[in-house]
Amino acid sequence: MILNSAQELFFNKGFDETSLEMIINKAGGSRRSIYNEFGDKQGLLMAVIQRQVTVQTEIFTTIDRNLAAKAALNKVCFEFVKGMLSPELMSLFRLVVQQVVKFPQLGEMIYQKGPLAGILPLTDYLKHLAEEKIIVADDFQFSAQMLIEMAKGPLHTRSLLLPDKVATDEEIEHQVAQAVEIFLNAHQC
Repeated sequence: MILNSAQELFFNKGFDETSLEMIINKAGGSRRSIYNEFGDKQGLLMAVIQRQVTVQTEIFTTIDRNLAAKAALNKVCFEFVKGMLSPELMSLFRLVVQQVVKFPQLGEMIYQKGPLAGILPLTDYLKHLAEEKIIVADDFQFSAQMLIEMAKGPLHTRSLLLPDKVATDEEIEHQVAQAVEIFLNAHQC
């Protein structure tokens, strides 16, 4: 309950404008319970971010190896991009960009658990595709990162800069399909 309340207030009011008192009023509990579980408001923000990073990166554990490579990559990338473009994650991303200068450990935590560790299931899947002679790659982690960046593409930038312009499933499907096509063409055996 505390994390949900903190997340909602951080997203709607901003980190600096949200007080522990506001979180307590919304969620219940006490300062002591927040300090015991999270340390302080910054620790609470770290927990909110960690939870969202975990949800996003777990998507890559759902790659369906029974599908053809193109279908499997389209499916998992669609789910990932849809999550990335959700209003919650867009708000979180904007919040992190504002706070990372004051709290560099936020950026470090997200980078280590997201782009580095979080894509390991996708990296492993790409290795599997190479073993099956479906693709060829020199650096599977780099290839996985590039696929994700292409899949997010211009819709991610648009969603960040134009918060009222929400990407449709059709737009996401189209962008992901193009990214997967380019990726597979670049990595063909």
